[in-house]
Amino acid sequence: MGYFDKFTSIVKKELQPKQVVSSASVQPFNLTIAELPKIVEKRNKDYVLWGEDNLYPNKLNEVSLGSAIHGAILKTKTKMTHGDGFLINGALTKEESDAKVASLPANQKAEYDFLMKNKVGGENLQKVVKKLANDFQIYGCYAFEVLFNQDFTKIAGIKHVDVRNVRSGKLENGKVKKYYYSRDWSDIRNNMPKEIEAYYEGNKDSYNQLYFTKVGTLDYYGIPAYVGALNWIYTDMQLGIFHNANISNGMNPGLHFKFYKLPASKLEEDEIIAGIKKTWQGADKTGKMVATFSEGKETAMDIQPIEVSNLDKQLVHLAELCDKKILSAHQLTTPLLAGISVSGQLGGNTELELGYTIFDNVAMEADRQTIADDLQWMFNYNKTGIEIDINPFKPF
Repeated sequence: MGYFDKFTSIVKKELQPKQVVSSASVQPFNLTIAELPKIVEKRNKDYVLWGEDNLYPNKLNEVSLGSAIHGAILKTKTKMTHGDGFLINGALTKEESDAKVASLPANQKAEYDFLMKNKVGGENLQKVVKKLANDFQIYGCYAFEVLFNQDFTKIAGIKHVDVRNVRSGKLENGKVKKYYYSRDWSDIRNNMPKEIEAYYEGNKDSYNQLYFTKVGTLDYYGIPAYVGALNWIYTDMQLGIFHNANISNGMNPGLHFKFYKLPASKLEEDEIIAGIKKTWQGADKTGKMVATFSEGKETAMDIQPIEVSNLDKQLVHLAELCDKKILSAHQLTTPLLAGISVSGQLGGNTELELGYTIFDNVAMEADRQTIADDLQWMFNYNKTGIEIDINPFKPF
């Protein structure tokens, strides 16, 4: 019977400390956190991996749902990106734009209505733009499928494509000519990637082409604006898990595990660590109850609590740091824009209006213009003679 087996099968399957200490060594365990993606080109794959495991956008989606403050900011930024309807031909208000639409010549009005209704995919243009704006804020890129008519003289409509499910083909003479789509990149055996023609000027190889827009310096994929605070967003997410687990499991402190017999080999020590690692590492394992068994006191495992001084103050300080770092990464001038109340701020209309103006000019106008430019491309392709813009959304 091995050294570890003498203690307990429960420990082997359950225990997971933050640190295991023996007279031979001390080995810390580190959490894996989100980071900038590694863009990987493999010879045996036609597509480019988005992250080392090709699942980087899934992680971005996870933290967008797991951090309350990050998620609230993303919702506000999405609204400010897709705006409140469209403006045409230099109109500054919705009313002025509606009047200009009504006065368009019949042929222009028909082209405008045709593109706005956008019967491709069953969603009008405004609904498509909302989805593009959401993807843009979470992933730093978005994609839509373009359907051309038979002689490539007109765009019949566009359809939103979830950019999480898109992977880029490799550059050919400086252009991406293919994209690949899978409903689940973690299980490509049952969700085989499908090739899609990329849109680029002069491409007439397919009536259905993928138009892909990104921001950032990566060759193939986008970089979201908040990427510098991913560690803080992840920490905020883990704080919530930690507190929930603490309440559920009894508010136990950190633990120090002592073994009173050296393992027979380094391999056996690694087996012990691997066995006890499955429960205690991670915020959701906080306070978990464990039972151990031994053949006698001489070989019994000694578990001692590690008291952390001022833990409550440290957690409060950490939460405040998370908020500040996340707000800074998003360039949010006032948290009130995202419906977030911060102690010490009055939150009057003057602060809200000033904060909105600065935030819109510094951060959101460029994002909104990116989508407006893609819409303008579509209106220009169809030779409508109409200039399109997005009506800015105001939260007050």
